Amino acid sequence: MTQISQLLKNAEAILLEKGLDQNAAEILLETRMGLSRSELWMEMSRELEPNHEEQFQADFDRYLAGEPVQYILKTAPFYGYDFLVTEDVLIPRPETEELVACAETFLKKHPVMNVLDVCTGSGIIAIALKKAFPNITFTASDISGPALAVAKKNALLLNADIRFVETDLLETFKHKSERFDMIIANPPYISEAEKAAMSDYVLKNEPSLALFAENDGMAIYERFVDNLKYVLNTSFWVGVEIGYTQGERVKQLFEKSYPHSTVLIHKDINSKDRYVTCSNILL
Repeated sequence: MTQISQLLKNAEAILLEKGLDQNAAEILLETRMGLSRSELWMEMSRELEPNHEEQFQADFDRYLAGEPVQYILKTAPFYGYDFLVTEDVLIPRPETEELVACAETFLKKHPVMNVLDVCTGSGIIAIALKKAFPNITFTASDISGPALAVAKKNALLLNADIRFVETDLLETFKHKSERFDMIIANPPYISEAEKAAMSDYVLKNEPSLALFAENDGMAIYERFVDNLKYVLNTSFWVGVEIGYTQGERVKQLFEKSYPHSTVLIHKDINSKDRYVTCSNILL
């Protein structure tokens, strides 16, 4: 049997040599063993059971072969919760938490009746906000049936009462004349030109449907903003995640359609443009 310290030392030497994330080995091991990071460190002299060592080696080989840790473990943290993730949905990014935090700040000051999360993927935005505001009605939509299946499982696992709708952006709500006080979206916004600079871990594993958009990444925003007038209530707040080069262009889309609203570009923790909000409610 091998001690945890030796196993991790060997694994981290391989990760360093290949230029991969040095945390990957610890994440794989601690998650499978049900330990926190501090608990794992306290167990460094412990000898691994054969089944744990075999599981780690299988997981580690998958990671070295190019599979993201989150898909191997089928879980990813977001906003204080652990979400189920599969190859049918994007892996949650920390930057998206900042959009959720912004929406939460608004809702604390301006309670609304109903919220729509467009391009919900694994359901992280709608579920995180529903947990914070259980009395608000939440709807989450996506064009991908397999993605919605994952979102529904997450809502069940996290006890979040959310309505899920399979639709292309706002189409179903537009035709049914449904209206919302708040709409949040994290749509596909990466341009084809950006592929060359992207990690193989993303390109080979995450669903392209949720990543890429035509017209230099702007196509989905253009359709989305154009159709908002059919689904927004008289008073509204809209927030969308963006690529860091798209702030001004997305802002202009909103300003053209909603000239009497306040449109703001918000920067993330790395001082990059990360999301845009549009509201006609006094903030």
